[in-house]
Amino acid sequence: MLNADDPETVYSLRFLKQTVERASVPIVLWVGAGASRWLGYPSWSDTAKLMRSDFFRSVPGFDNDKALRLLGRSQFPQLFQMCKAADGQRYFRFLSDTFRPLPETPLYARFIEKIGQITPLRVVTTNIDEAMEQRLASAAVFQTTDFPRCVQLLRGDDSFIAKLHGSRSAVESAVFAADDYERLTTDVRYVDALRALFATASVVFLGYGIQDKYLIGLLTRNAEANSLFGAGPHFVVSSEGRMPLGSIRRIRYELRRHPDHRAAVCVLDYILQLIKGVEERGHVAVEIPTRTMGHSVSPARTGYFISDLKPAGTWTTGQTVGFADKTTGQPAGEFIVGLGFTNTEVPFRESTALHDLIVGMICFDHVFLPAAALAPAHEMLGSETFWELVRTDLLRFIHMEHQIAAIFPAGGVLGDVGAVAVRDKDGIGPLPVGEYIRRQIKAAPGKESEAERLFEDLEKTVTIFSEEASVGAPSRVRGSFLMPRVARLLGIGEAITPTQVPRWLAFPVLRMAHLIHVGLVCDSLGIQAAKIPFGGPQLATAAFGIQVASELAERYASYVISGTFNTDVGALVFQQPGILRGIVRFRETQEGESFRREVHDKLLGDGGAEFNASIDAGLRRNIPLAILQKARDRLSSLLTARPLATPTPAVWGNSRNSDDTTAFWRAKSRSLLLALCKERGIGKDDPCICGSGDSLRQCCLAPLRS
Repeated sequence: MLNADDPETVYSLRFLKQTVERASVPIVLWVGAGASRWLGYPSWSDTAKLMRSDFFRSVPGFDNDKALRLLGRSQFPQLFQMCKAADGQRYFRFLSDTFRPLPETPLYARFIEKIGQITPLRVVTTNIDEAMEQRLASAAVFQTTDFPRCVQLLRGDDSFIAKLHGSRSAVESAVFAADDYERLTTDVRYVDALRALFATASVVFLGYGIQDKYLIGLLTRNAEANSLFGAGPHFVVSSEGRMPLGSIRRIRYELRRHPDHRAAVCVLDYILQLIKGVEERGHVAVEIPTRTMGHSVSPARTGYFISDLKPAGTWTTGQTVGFADKTTGQPAGEFIVGLGFTNTEVPFRESTALHDLIVGMICFDHVFLPAAALAPAHEMLGSETFWELVRTDLLRFIHMEHQIAAIFPAGGVLGDVGAVAVRDKDGIGPLPVGEYIRRQIKAAPGKESEAERLFEDLEKTVTIFSEEASVGAPSRVRGSFLMPRVARLLGIGEAITPTQVPRWLAFPVLRMAHLIHVGLVCDSLGIQAAKIPFGGPQLATAAFGIQVASELAERYASYVISGTFNTDVGALVFQQPGILRGIVRFRETQEGESFRREVHDKLLGDGGAEFNASIDAGLRRNIPLAILQKARDRLSSLLTARPLATPTPAVWGNSRNSDDTTAFWRAKSRSLLLALCKERGIGKDDPCICGSGDSLRQCCLAPLRS
């Protein structure tokens, strides 16, 4: 995720937004060695280390002491020059072997999928591997000597890939050694072409590394008055805390969650959302540690996380809690937690809780629920069924020790996001799981001893998602607000920075935070699919750039249980409760196992994304009819009466909750904003309540138009 806590990143993205929307200059992507590492190629420094080791073992008279000194000083071109001089044939063969074609990786596939959507695509790269041009066949490829021709193409709509350092297929012209760089940097046509590129385009450095720094350092030293970088603006996407290229603007991302730099790809999502926004303007469109008392999902098993279980009835979905100053005891502010849905924001109010649970039971090995759903699940299923599902390890729970909250100072209209937790009786640590369970489920009179045994068994199924596991979650929530489509869906105006939460947008912000938390849970525990609340698929796509499938596991669960593809299976089970026990027996049959394996194999997940779980159990491909029918026949034979399809339609988050869903949210936020302004005597043409100085009508009210 992009680093919204870095003010420079926020302002750099605003400059990039203006550049794309105005379309005054073409956007050129400078793709460095970091992108090739996503495919498994070595970095520049690793290539130097590997070559030194190879030459030390294989070339007589090789001066290894000198080579080690060059490595220690990061003088890689000089090391490559030394190897080239020692044995030129071996030197070129080593480069050719090192950068041979490699099999696809999920992260590189994601990079190519994103970059391939940008049209026209203009890329310059210092990588000699040929992975990009092999996967982006529509782009013309220009080698080093032809690079000046690319500048002419900037005036048109042609896509191109310019190989600044040559290619593996012509490895003898590849740029690695010191004399190669000397040849390039003294080539007047080459330097003039680069200067023209920077003068006429906006360059975004992606996967920028040591090799690119070395080239640009040489060019800026050789260029007159350091005039290489003109016009612009230019941007470098980097995890580094310092500005690597002087005047070039930095867009920073975090490495805490994914050390493989995959967060850099978020910039491509950002650009794509801006491009689509322009096209549609007339029509607008680190491995995280966990502390567990249960088990993660093994790769051979499947898990389904129902992130917000709300059975039929009246539920409180949001809470506001005041807090006092520890020193004075005076009110210091308040925090808001929960999703806070109201009837006006939910277009389809039928509960999907039992439907979702039955889908999970039929299609997945384990169904995960938040620990906060213990009492609702117990009530919905009934005590006997609930404890049987716990005993058979079908039902598992996740206890999130911390929740993301919108925190406001006393009387403030702008707050921030932070993490809060329910503390133990001593106020030292989070509330223990055992006590959390016993607060939700009470033992029946006279059954206390039996209940205690059940509570102890239940506690073993609970995974604790601890403070360490949630580290960086508030920062990641802020980072999601940088994405243009997220801001549009939630109604966040440009006067609001990512470190600010307007009071009227508290619950939409917390709904986005809920998705972030779900992503953290699924990625950390290896859960392959998640059911998320209303509006979630659109926000998840906007924030993470993930694909939401149109083919969903719930359709197949519907067929297995009822013979049709659109049944509300929850309503069906409610009408015929005996079906539940039949489903439990079906899970133990060969047909039930085979069906779950088919779901496992066809789950839609993107291993290179920051949110790896399938949204709403989306599938890549259809399940074969033969497997489906066998499962259907087997379940039918286990039921005492053939179930009939209910006339009640299924309510499912993907197909029905389009962008119109978040339009309801914006309407609610608009009414809250207007009410807050009315209390303070602020009219639509008065200075906005956020303090921007612009009128309310043009500032915070404008993005809340439906």
